Amino acid sequence: MGTRLSTTFNKALGEAENFEDALDTLSNITESLGYTQVLYAYQPYPPRLPDGDWLPLKLNVRNFPSGWEREWESFGSFDPYYRACFESTLPIDWADVQSRDQLHPLESQAWRYLADMGLASGCTTPVHLPGGKFAVVSAILDSSTRDWSILFDNTRETLFQLTHLFHETVSKKGFKNQVKTGTRARLSPREQECLRWSAVGKTSPEIAVIIDRSVETVRLHLKNANRKLGASNRAHAIAKAMQLGLMQPN
Repeated sequence: MGTRLSTTFNKALGEAENFEDALDTLSNITESLGYTQVLYAYQPYPPRLPDGDWLPLKLNVRNFPSGWEREWESFGSFDPYYRACFESTLPIDWADVQSRDQLHPLESQAWRYLADMGLASGCTTPVHLPGGKFAVVSAILDSSTRDWSILFDNTRETLFQLTHLFHETVSKKGFKNQVKTGTRARLSPREQECLRWSAVGKTSPEIAVIIDRSVETVRLHLKNANRKLGASNRAHAIAKAMQLGLMQPN
């Protein structure tokens, strides 16, 4: 990153009062590089679940076309650029992902949906964090009249540094709790409690005695937890709940 750009970006971020201000700053900087849209996402828990499913990534965006989110929710877990992030630490050219032969059909539909919205060319830079946490910045070009390959080659190193600097700033300034993140299951206190006791080997009758409820009630709580987590059985539900940070110690 050039010294002038770095100084300008640092100064502007230093003046940001909240996450939205910081994202506006990131948008202004990427626009000065030649990009037309930008997004940032943060996942405070590992994106990949024990059964191989992906948690949908919540995109915090600037300058995206109106209505883009209406159908995108159905593709969130199949975003091919998101999935490609776990194969690299370096900036990813969307064109390389789009040309892959073995994309899942829904991954292909996802990138074509964005392309139909005018979001066909982009550079995605992942940030892999301790504990499986994850952040990402994508800078996007919506114009087909520009030479994408030249723009990507000329800016990918700068975008790599900008991405890490932006995430570091969001963390240091305490903006993380302002970032919209991917949805996760919401378990009731009783559902969490029953799963916790199940995780240490207690049966439904034993849990019923511990929490002073009927066995039928315990089984209902566990069944509801399975449904909310999309789990096939009790062990599967426990594994998912643990990864999502939904099981606090008794």
